[in-house]
Amino acid sequence: MRSDTKPMGQVIRNARIAKMMTQVSLAEKIEVSHRTIYAIENGKCNPSFDVLYRIIQALDIPADLIFHPNVTANTHEQEQFMREYLNATDVEQRVAMTTARSAWFELRLKNE
Repeated sequence: MRSDTKPMGQVIRNARIAKMMTQVSLAEKIEVSHRTIYAIENGKCNPSFDVLYRIIQALDIPADLIFHPNVTANTHEQEQFMREYLNATDVEQRVAMTTARSAWFELRLKNE
């Protein structure tokens, strides 16, 4: 677990607020006290693995967002895209890759 708990707490707070949940409602949903959520969000304590897992599930966020907050951007959207991509047919996957490459190329040319 990370020794610097404040960024993890900030990620959890931001995800909770994005889901329009209060600390109390999150605490009730994962069956911990609201003081526990307060302490985690403010970097006062590390959650146990079990509590962290329940937070991730309740907020529907990828674990990478917690463990690598500066590396991941739009992670929820990326994960949703990957789920859809993996369930697509081979033809749909090729179309998606071709479209993504074309869009990336356009952006790159536009920014040069």
